[in-house]
Amino acid sequence: MKKIIFLLVFIAFTSCTKVDDATLSITTSQWYLTRDIYGDGFVNLKILGSTNGDKVMILTSGDGVLYWEKVDLDSKKNFNTDITIAFFNEVPTAEFEMSTKVMASKGNDSIMIPLNSGKLKY
Repeated sequence: MKKIIFLLVFIAFTSCTKVDDATLSITTSQWYLTRDIYGDGFVNLKILGSTNGDKVMILTSGDGVLYWEKVDLDSKKNFNTDITIAFFNEVPTAEFEMSTKVMASKGNDSIMIPLNSGKLKY
């Protein structure tokens, strides 16, 4: 009898799957640089992907402050956005790299993907 109860408990725990796991897929990411008429520099990211989550956010910075910017999802939970990741009042003259994080959340679960620009130069 103990073996049967153990087996039933074992089956119950192994047959439970967590369906609330957030997923995030990035299809395309393209980093590029722009300047405005005042000489300020901007690091931009075009990003395309999908999720099963409720929302997607991308880490950006401005005036030295980091914040999460929400990305719009279509009805199929795909996203296609062009976002400014950072800006410079004094444009760097040497090569540099930037990074950001893309996060999707679904209920209490979230997933985060780091992205790196590779070498950039104005």
